[in-house]
Amino acid sequence: MPLSVGILIIGSLIWDEKRGRPGWRANRLDTTSVKTVIAPIRYGRLSGKGRGFTYTMVFSRSTGPGRAVVVACKRSVSTAADLSAEAEALWKAEQPGAGPGRIADYWGCVALLPNPDRTIPEDMLKSWADRVKREADYGTVTQTKAEGRLIDENGVLLIDWPNLLESGEPVQFDLLLTTANDPEISSTKPGYPDVSQIVSAWNAAAIEHAEYFWRNTDNGITTFQDDEIRAGLRPRQQEPV
Repeated sequence: MPLSVGILIIGSLIWDEKRGRPGWRANRLDTTSVKTVIAPIRYGRLSGKGRGFTYTMVFSRSTGPGRAVVVACKRSVSTAADLSAEAEALWKAEQPGAGPGRIADYWGCVALLPNPDRTIPEDMLKSWADRVKREADYGTVTQTKAEGRLIDENGVLLIDWPNLLESGEPVQFDLLLTTANDPEISSTKPGYPDVSQIVSAWNAAAIEHAEYFWRNTDNGITTFQDDEIRAGLRPRQQEPV
């Protein structure tokens, strides 16, 4: 029986107009189906030059509740190959320079979240587990010691199944795919970047990089830190002094 699949999005994949993402959304997603859900997210990955050395979104099992979005895939999946094709398309949208068939790099990967209230064929879950075990760099997503691992050896994201913001009911898909990125966790005092570090990075960068925060909030993607972040950020579209 075909299984319904959604993409759990915690950042720019839903709004970025560059990097081939509009094409991925048009070809793969039903963009009329966007739903806001509760998810454990925060700003924590220190980006490179392309985003002005500012912070982007990550999953964190110890964080306060945030809001993410789930978007339905246009196609259901009936086979392991169908599921891999959706995962590969998602990763190509996340990392346009990725080679054919990739779903991971040293800084992140595509993870699967099966609905615990649905019967998912064991052979599909096993095939996904076998798929991720063949992928170089898969699952290298750091968490603090207290959090434990975020992605298990079978490529499953270890967070609760997301509930809809408005009703509190579980989102209605058989499977979710998402990208999980490696956060910047201090080795001297293990923990995520604090609000002052996050704000300072955006305030020092060009306005286009601070737009990552504003565009997330425009699209309903928020964290428990957002009020503090907003209070410290320079006004939107104002260049750093």
